[in-house]
Amino acid sequence: MIIIKRVKKKRLNIKRTLIFIILIYIFVSVFYSIINQPIKHIEINGNNIVSDAEILRISELKDYPSMLKYSSKKIEKNIKKLKLVNNVKVKKCLNSKVIINIDENKLLFYYKNTDKIVLSNKDIIKNEFNKIVGIPTLVNDVKSDILSNFIENFNKIDDNIIYEMNSIEYYPLVNENGDIISNDRFKILMNDGNTIIVNVKSVSVVNKYNDIFASLNGKLGTINLDSNKLNNLVFIPYEEEKIEEVE
Repeated sequence: MIIIKRVKKKRLNIKRTLIFIILIYIFVSVFYSIINQPIKHIEINGNNIVSDAEILRISELKDYPSMLKYSSKKIEKNIKKLKLVNNVKVKKCLNSKVIINIDENKLLFYYKNTDKIVLSNKDIIKNEFNKIVGIPTLVNDVKSDILSNFIENFNKIDDNIIYEMNSIEYYPLVNENGDIISNDRFKILMNDGNTIIVNVKSVSVVNKYNDIFASLNGKLGTINLDSNKLNNLVFIPYEEEKIEEVE
């Protein structure tokens, strides 16, 4: 006897299928929305020289692209191409906000002979500033090795003291025959009229300038810090220098 077993056809559960399709649609929509979520706000901190516009341009964020288009590391790499930027940290927030913290290289002085700006990281960049404000001018040429050492120690001077400087002159010490005795000396003219003589190693002592000035009782002259020790400084008022010249 042959037994025929009928297999019941499974009917499509339309309700479940619709729910599944809807869930897939919602998932895809949410995922698409997330990956295409544009940056809504960009906060830039720490930049005083580099403009916000320049940072946005080189970071490729000026058009507020998707949050996921560029990684934080990629944005940092782009911004570090700017020579005025020493370091940068980028943080992405869940509210579509990007925070960019900039650490700039300091402008140390204007190198007149080259028409360039010397930075705290020893880079010497093209002078692209319409007006140079707040930094002194190195008025003559300096050998590269001496300049490098000078920059390294000059960078230790506080910004407020640098802003009090007018000009810097390479000023080697020579004897009566014109032979160089010391080739690492510099003369700094302050905005108040005083002159400071330093060497490469002693230049950071200029950080104590305000204390030195207070001890001069209003007199102007030449302050010799070439000894590298604050307690060995020599001060000669300009009027005494003139007497010596007459004699």
